[in-house]
Amino acid sequence: MSQGSGKQTTFFKLGGGLPAGFDLLTDYLKAPEAYELMADLLETANLDTHLIRIFGRTCPMPRRIAWFGDQSYSYSGVQHPARPLPGNIQRLAQQLENDLEQPFNGVLLNHYRTGEDSMGWHTDDDYDAGEYPKIASISLGATRRFRLRPKSDPSLSMSVDLDHGSLLVMGAGTQLTHQHALPKMRKALGGRLNLTFRWMEPK
Repeated sequence: MSQGSGKQTTFFKLGGGLPAGFDLLTDYLKAPEAYELMADLLETANLDTHLIRIFGRTCPMPRRIAWFGDQSYSYSGVQHPARPLPGNIQRLAQQLENDLEQPFNGVLLNHYRTGEDSMGWHTDDDYDAGEYPKIASISLGATRRFRLRPKSDPSLSMSVDLDHGSLLVMGAGTQLTHQHALPKMRKALGGRLNLTFRWMEPK
C-alpha cells in the first residue's frame, strides 16, 4: 500500500521552507493506488456544486464538494449532513491514524476540475475540534500550488506544489496561526481531488 503501512514514515520540509508545524510527504500513496482511489471517488462520492453569496451576488463555488463524517458540517452557508465514511476512505483514515497517531472522524473532498477552480485564503477552524489537532491533506491528480501565510504577517506568504499521492500534515494549532489557499492556475490542468481528514469533537 503506502509508506505508512508497516514501514517507517519519513516527512521532510522543502528546503526548510515550510513553517513549523507543517510537514510534507510527496509519495504517501503510490501512483497506481492513488489513481485507483481518485477514479473510485469521482464515480461514487456524489460530489456537488454549492452556491455561495459574495458581495450580494449568488454564484457557484469554484469546485465540487462532498463531506463524509459522523457529524454534519456547515460553513459559508453550506450545510453537509452526516454521511458514513465509505470503505476506501475509512481504510485510508485508519492508515493515517496509525501513522500520525491521531484519530480522524471526518473528511472533506474538494474536486478542482481545472486550473480555474480554486479556494481563497481561509483556515479550517470552523468546527469544534477541541485543541485544533492535526489535519491530514491527501492530494490526487494534477499538481497544484498550495499557498501558506502567517496571520501575524500575511506578507510572508509561501508556495509549495502538492503532487499526486502527496500528504501534507497541518499540525496541531496551525489553524490558529496560518491561513492557506489554492489559487487559480492559468495553464491547462487535469482534475485534482483533495481529501482533508479532520477530527471533530463528538457532540
